[in-house]
Amino acid sequence: MTQATDKHDLRELEAFWNRHIQHRFSGKALEAFVCVGDGMLSVRYVNLDNAATTKPFQAVKERVDEALDTYGSVHRGAGQHSRCTTDAYERARQHIGEFVGASPENYVIFTKNTTESVNQAAALLASEPGKVLVSDIEHSSNLLPWMKQGEIVQYRTDRQGIIDIGEIERILKEHDGKTGQERIKLLAITGSSNVTGYKPPIHNIAELVHRYGARIFVDACQLVPHERVDMRSDDDAGHLDFLAFSGHKMYAPYGAGVLIGPKDFFDKVDPYQIGGGNLPYITRNLQIKRFHNVRTHDPGSPNAIGVIAIDEAIRQLEAIGMENVYQYETALTAMAFDRLAPLSPRDQLHPPVKLHIDRSHGTVIPFTIPGKPPELVAEMLTQEYGIGVRAGSFCTYELLRKLCETTDIADDMIAEHVDAGITGSIPRILRASFSIYNRPEDAIRFVDAVEEITKKRFVDYRSRYSRDGQTGEWSVQPQLP
Repeated sequence: MTQATDKHDLRELEAFWNRHIQHRFSGKALEAFVCVGDGMLSVRYVNLDNAATTKPFQAVKERVDEALDTYGSVHRGAGQHSRCTTDAYERARQHIGEFVGASPENYVIFTKNTTESVNQAAALLASEPGKVLVSDIEHSSNLLPWMKQGEIVQYRTDRQGIIDIGEIERILKEHDGKTGQERIKLLAITGSSNVTGYKPPIHNIAELVHRYGARIFVDACQLVPHERVDMRSDDDAGHLDFLAFSGHKMYAPYGAGVLIGPKDFFDKVDPYQIGGGNLPYITRNLQIKRFHNVRTHDPGSPNAIGVIAIDEAIRQLEAIGMENVYQYETALTAMAFDRLAPLSPRDQLHPPVKLHIDRSHGTVIPFTIPGKPPELVAEMLTQEYGIGVRAGSFCTYELLRKLCETTDIADDMIAEHVDAGITGSIPRILRASFSIYNRPEDAIRFVDAVEEITKKRFVDYRSRYSRDGQTGEWSVQPQLP
């Protein structure tokens, strides 16, 4: 890819997809057809919900099948298959660390997903005194575990969820342990927002928090699949202390996640889980002996297949080239964003489309169609156009309150509704999220479909769709025979 993609050169985008992407996925994955409208028309399904999860590379499926044929227990068996699986598992650990630039002084620990990685880090860091600083644009998975394990301080972003580094420094100064406020020991931050695509300057923030004696934890599940991530060496002031991400968001949906962090930290804390494998001996008087290596944090029979799947997914991404991945995906998303922009004029009070960001940040487009509920638009896109997007709050409630301009009074009312089991009034928007297996045609179909929906009147869809008053979800009404 070259900078020509910035001009949305369709032919170059199509040529890149044909040459570098198409053969890496199965035909069934790329050419799945669904019935739309009255069921008489079949169209190729367009998946634009990739921020949630992604399809596997064909090579990942093949590598998994191969690994299953020689599968054996990891670290515990003397048989050839056990050694084969153990070797593949440990080679994957090394490769994954290298892929994100982890220093040799870090452990690469395997989990089920990013959520478990954050919970593990939060539980282990709870043994250290101090508070955790968390932004207000975080996914719940990078907020709730820190809240559960200790006191947090939340810093506010602007109306579009953009971080002010000066505000972070103000809080760090205020909580330096010398002013009566307990010090900040860690800053937890997303590498890329799952709603807006915004990427905080994580290395600049890391340099800042290190000056105040704190660490940084980056939830990178929305970042690692899309661009080069470099944790950097430990002597670099902008290095990342902890990093977490998931296989299922990077073309390896086999139930494995990753947590990376300093060896000296993990060697001094008790493991998050204990049991078989990670504690090598228990004496007669029940004294526990432990390893001082990564296996201490690898309890039970590990998900070797999931880890091998991530390893192969990384090999495929490396073969494409992470710079090429970044340029292709951002160009594709920007093309869709720029085609939607005329429908969302800033000087119009009630535009046909509301884009919730001023510019395209990466691979995500958050939007709404004023006057039409997000859940209804999502249902219309799938039922009438064969396009899958996501409607919801995306587990980022404060950011959604910003984007939807939810007042404190409305927030109190929503809380009362939720207490009564009614979730339909929770702020929601739509999100279209792109991936490397999306092609230019997908972006064009998406924009054309959104434009058509903006022109539909209420009576055009009210007879076909019904709303669940409790959840707020819309669905196609069953047709009478």
